[in-house]
Amino acid sequence: MQSDYILSEDQVNVFRHDIKPRKAKPRQSKAPATATEEDTLTWSKDVEEATPADGDVHHTTCTERWKAAQRDDLKRMWAIYLETGIFLAACRHGLIWWICDMVESGELAKYPLAIVNQALEVFKIRLGIGYDIGCSFTQTVAHSTLGPKAKENKLRFVVPAFHGYAHRRLCQLSFHPLLVTGFGLEDLETCERIFASFNGLAPTTRYSSQFHRHQSIDLYAQQHDDDKYSELSAFILNNYKQVQNILDELPSAIAALQSGKTSEETAYHQHIEAERRFLTERQSKEISYDTFACDYLQHLLEYREAKRVYDDAMEFILRNTGKFKSEQLEKRAHLMKQHAFENYERIQDMLHALELLHQDKIKTRWTPDMEEWKNAEVYLATREYQQALNKLEGLVIARLFELHKMGLSGTGYKMRTHINKALKTRCKAIQNALKKYNIAAQALNRQQLDWKAISTYGSLAEFELLHDSRSDVQKEPWADRTNREAASLSFKIERANEERVRLNVEISRLVDSMRSEESHLEACIAKLRADKSPLTTQVVGILAHRRRQNDVHRKRIQQAYRLPCYTGTRDLQESPNSASGSALEAAETVEDDQEFDADDDLLGQQQEGIDRFIGDLRFVTDT
Repeated sequence: MQSDYILSEDQVNVFRHDIKPRKAKPRQSKAPATATEEDTLTWSKDVEEATPADGDVHHTTCTERWKAAQRDDLKRMWAIYLETGIFLAACRHGLIWWICDMVESGELAKYPLAIVNQALEVFKIRLGIGYDIGCSFTQTVAHSTLGPKAKENKLRFVVPAFHGYAHRRLCQLSFHPLLVTGFGLEDLETCERIFASFNGLAPTTRYSSQFHRHQSIDLYAQQHDDDKYSELSAFILNNYKQVQNILDELPSAIAALQSGKTSEETAYHQHIEAERRFLTERQSKEISYDTFACDYLQHLLEYREAKRVYDDAMEFILRNTGKFKSEQLEKRAHLMKQHAFENYERIQDMLHALELLHQDKIKTRWTPDMEEWKNAEVYLATREYQQALNKLEGLVIARLFELHKMGLSGTGYKMRTHINKALKTRCKAIQNALKKYNIAAQALNRQQLDWKAISTYGSLAEFELLHDSRSDVQKEPWADRTNREAASLSFKIERANEERVRLNVEISRLVDSMRSEESHLEACIAKLRADKSPLTTQVVGILAHRRRQNDVHRKRIQQAYRLPCYTGTRDLQESPNSASGSALEAAETVEDDQEFDADDDLLGQQQEGIDRFIGDLRFVTDT
C-alpha cells in the first residue's frame, strides 16, 4: 500500500552496501541439539550487512556499550518472521516523519541512512538529528555515499540527553546537546516515547499480512500525529515556561557557585576546550603494558605464599612431634602438610613452565629488590584499580538505563516491578563494587568514593577523571566539581536562550499555519457548495475539528504572549469563530491552567516517588 510514512524496501536497500560490516570475533559453533534450536538463529543480514556503528573507525567504547545494551532477544529471532521491528524518525514535537521496516535483521546501518537521505532531501541545510550512537554514526554517514551531501548541508548529529550521560566524557564534549550550540532545551528522546506508545499496536500486527500491517501502522501514525498536533501549543507553552524558570532560578544558583572564584575558574567554554585537549592527549598516549610481567609477578606471589604455607605446616609438625594430644590431631596436621606440599608443587611447576616459555625475557628469577619486580608491582596495583573502576562504572551505567526505563511512559506494571527488583540487586552489586574500588584506590592513594556520591551520579564524567592516574589533574579548574556544576548550569542558560529564539519562530509558524489552513478549507467548502458536491459535509467536519484544535492553540498562545520571557511577534488575530467574552476567556484560562497544574502535579509525584526509591536504596546493606 502507498503510505506517506513508510519507506519501501527498495528505498532502504539502496544503502545496504554503503558500509562494510566490521568483522566479528570468531566464536565456537555448536551443533543444535533439537529442531527448536535450529529454528532459532542469528539473522544472516546481521552478518552480511553493517550496523550503524561499523563506520566508526576508532572503535570507541560508546559503540561497545550500545551493542551491549541491546536486548538479546532482539539479536535473535525465529526464522518465520519477516519484519522484526520498525525504525523511525520524528520531529521534536513528536510528529512522525518516516518509518521503515527492519526485515530479517536487527538495527542495520541502511535504516538510519535511508532516513537521513529523506531528511536531507526535504529539510536541506543545517539539520540537527539526535541518535543513541550519534557519535559513531557521524563517522558512518561520512564514509557512506551520503557523506558529501551531509557535509554540504552541514548535517549535525548529537546523542540524546539521557543516553548521552552513558557515553564517555570525550564524546559528551562534542555530542551532548547541553554542550552543543543550537539544540536548545530539547532532550531528543522523542522516539523513545513514540516507541512506548507503539507498544500497544504491536500485538495486533504480529500475525498480520504485510499489507494489513502497514495499514495498521499508517492509521496509527495518522492518529498519533493528529493527537500531537492538538498538543503543539502545549509543547510550545510548556517550553516557554521551562525557559522562564531557568532564566529566573539558575542565575542565582550560578552566582552562589561562583562566589570567591577567579575569572579563570569561571571561563567555562575554555574549561571545555581544556578538558577536550586533556582527554584527547590521554587517549593518544595510552601506554601498552607488558601483560607477561604482570602474570609472572602474580605467579611469583602465589609461589611465595604457597611456600610460606608449606614451611609453616612443616615447622608446626616438627615443633609438636610427640606432643599431639591424640592420634587424630596428628593425622590432621600431616594431612594439612600434604595438601600444602601438593599446592606448592603445583604452583612451582606452573612457575617453571612460565619461565621456560619466556626464558628470553627472564635471565634470573625476580626478587622483591629487583627493578622488574617493583615496576610490575606498581602496574598490578594500577590494573586492579582500573578493573575495579570499570566494574563500578558499568554497574552505574546499567542503573542509569534501568532508571530511565522505569520512568518511561508506556512501561507496564510487570516491567516496572521487574526493573524495581533489578535496581535493588544492582545497587547491592554497586555497593560490593564500591568496596573493592575503595580498597584498590587506598593502595594507590587515590580518591575514594562513598555510596551517597555514586547513588546520585547522573553523569559518567567523574569516572573519566578517576581513570587518570595523575593526581595533578584534580587541581585543574575544569576538574573542580563546583566549577563543573556551575558550568552545567551556565550552559543550560545558553540553551534556554536558544530555545526561546526557536520557540519565537515556531509560535509564529503555528499562527500562520492555522490561518492558512482554515482559509484554504473555507475556500474548498465554498467551491464544493457551489458545485453541490456531496463531499461538502466531510470537509465541513474536517474544518470544525481543526477549528476546535486551533481554538485551544489560540488560548495557549495568548498565555505564552503574557510570559515575561516572550520576545517574539504578537501577530495572532482573534478568530471570529472562537469563543469570545472576557469572563469566558478567563474561565477557560483558569481551566487550562488547572489542566497544566494537574499534569505538573502528576509528574512531580512520579519524580518524588523515584527520588524516595533512590533514597531508600542508600540504606540497602549486603547480606
